[in-house]
Amino acid sequence: MPPEPNGWNEWGKHVLLELERNDTSHGRIEKALQTIHTEIAMLKVKSGIWGLIGGTIPVFIMICFMWFKSLK
Repeated sequence: MPPEPNGWNEWGKHVLLELERNDTSHGRIEKALQTIHTEIAMLKVKSGIWGLIGGTIPVFIMICFMWFKSLK
């Protein structure tokens, strides 16, 4: 193959290498986003559980007060 006068043969190799590098980088970013997505889902579940526990404490105290009042 004769060398091209504008040097595209060299640039073509460079472009392919950059595309491969970008693909690898894109794959790492996708993995990181998936990890973040999973961690956010776990935090949502944990916050729901803590919210449930926090909501039951005042209800339990109110029931105890009502029960003690009924004993009088």
